[in-house]
Amino acid sequence: MVELIKVLWNILLRKSDQTALPNSMFLLFVVFLFYFLSQSISGFTVSETPLVFVRSFFVDAALMIVFLRILTQIFSSQDNYIRTLIALFGTGALFNIIASPLIIRFADILSDNDLMESGDLPIWLPLLFFVIAIWSIMVMGHIFSKSMVKDKLSASPPPISGVAVALLYMMINFLVHSSFLGE
Repeated sequence: MVELIKVLWNILLRKSDQTALPNSMFLLFVVFLFYFLSQSISGFTVSETPLVFVRSFFVDAALMIVFLRILTQIFSSQDNYIRTLIALFGTGALFNIIASPLIIRFADILSDNDLMESGDLPIWLPLLFFVIAIWSIMVMGHIFSKSMVKDKLSASPPPISGVAVALLYMMINFLVHSSFLGE
């Protein structure tokens, strides 16, 4: 497990990619569970009801699975599908662990009407969210760009193409959540 966290951390730092991960359905299940548990730290705290969180989580997960399946079909890189899902869910879990204290703190600030009305929102909080969001997009872009390569001998697409795909995924995710879930 420690070795898995090291590999995922190296992916977060973009020193490695999903090819360093085993192609294991069992590991995918374990990482998905870890992803759910890490997201539930802040999800149950911030969401209106537990049902809203669970529904939102599974819509996110299903959207990621389908989006990645389409992406790997388009680029004929289905061999990387399981590894890429492990990388996305695993790095997502690490991001959740990093961001959860900030999310919970931000939710506390938003619930304090006096603080919101006075405009005394601490500047460091949105800046940290911004840094984490940019980092997350860069990591997702790194993972997506590697998932668009059929094998190690193929020419790798430029990293900006992975970032563009990550932004496209985030836009689709936002549209799904705002249109269908009303969030």
